[in-house]
Amino acid sequence: MRIVLLTLIVFFIQPIPSFAKCKQAEICEMIKKLDHFSILNQCPDAAPMLKECRKVNDNVLEELAEPNFVDNGDGTVTDTVNKLRWIKKGITNKLKLKDAQAFAQAETFAGSSDWRLPTLPELKTLVYEKRVINASGKKAWINPIFDDGLGHYYWTTTTCDELSAIEDRYQKKICQQGKSAAWLIHFNINAIFWFQTSEEKPHSWLVQNLK
Repeated sequence: MRIVLLTLIVFFIQPIPSFAKCKQAEICEMIKKLDHFSILNQCPDAAPMLKECRKVNDNVLEELAEPNFVDNGDGTVTDTVNKLRWIKKGITNKLKLKDAQAFAQAETFAGSSDWRLPTLPELKTLVYEKRVINASGKKAWINPIFDDGLGHYYWTTTTCDELSAIEDRYQKKICQQGKSAAWLIHFNINAIFWFQTSEEKPHSWLVQNLK
């Protein structure tokens, strides 16, 4: 009897596992900042709740009109349809999103200083229908008037808070990281995916609105 009593005492004085405190709302918040393995490490019984959190908003990507690109001969390209002017060559600088945005705002090129990073619909207009040699002399899924160089994947300012799901030529991509992640385009393989905005891996492609 004494042994049974001691066993019960030991059982009840043990700390309650942290995963017992995990609730649906908490899991859905965690999924915005952590990957699934990290969440399951903290909350081993969270798998069913993770599935419930995998609900996405109904927002869809608004495509821009078919572009018409004109090389201006000064290192820029104008889209006469969507009224945008692009720097012809992608910039391989590997910055966090906020730093890439600051870089764009500080850039002076072709007599202009109002450059910025593109939205996903804007950058998507550079995607070409097939993989061809572009102005860099290398192949990529980018309109051949542009110079992709060795960059291949570039930031957009479209966050996962604005758009949580998109389907590219490979599969449907889902991002539940909210404002902490943004969408990118990889021109070498014609894919759309997302990165945490704190990642120092993506490059920058600058654009401006035509006045």
